[in-house]
Amino acid sequence: RLIEEALASYGVEAKVVQVNAGPTVTQFGVEPGWDRKMKEIKEKDRDGNVKVRLEEISKTRVKVDRITSLANDLALALAAPTIRIEAPVPGKSIVGVEVPNIVSSLVSLRGVIETSVFQKIEAKSKLSLALGKGAGGEAIAADLSRMPHLLIAGATGSG
Repeated sequence: RLIEEALASYGVEAKVVQVNAGPTVTQFGVEPGWDRKMKEIKEKDRDGNVKVRLEEISKTRVKVDRITSLANDLALALAAPTIRIEAPVPGKSIVGVEVPNIVSSLVSLRGVIETSVFQKIEAKSKLSLALGKGAGGEAIAADLSRMPHLLIAGATGSG
């Protein structure tokens, strides 16, 4: 609601259609609204009084750049130290606004291993990895045998 109001105060119509709570950030899926062009039409009623009505002559989608350019203003409105805008969210027709949680939650290895995402990978491979949780709270797991070129780096002599 605060995101919609903050954007509206800058003349950007948008609607929050999705909320994904993650361990450190909450991602809000914002669907851009419409830029409407209106025309004033003056008409006289039966008594001769002039009435003015607005008629929509065209509408186009709000440009994603207008939303991303308001990142600092959104952070101020949400009282957040920083926010991250992912525009667009891969595979979806929304703009992701990631706001840091006040308190980060703990991600346990057991919590990831017990998910269906990890169970599917473990059923197919003996080299399954539980990596953690994504920004949207979804479990992230991988099959190490499908990553033959994985590079693990570290400082010389660090162990």
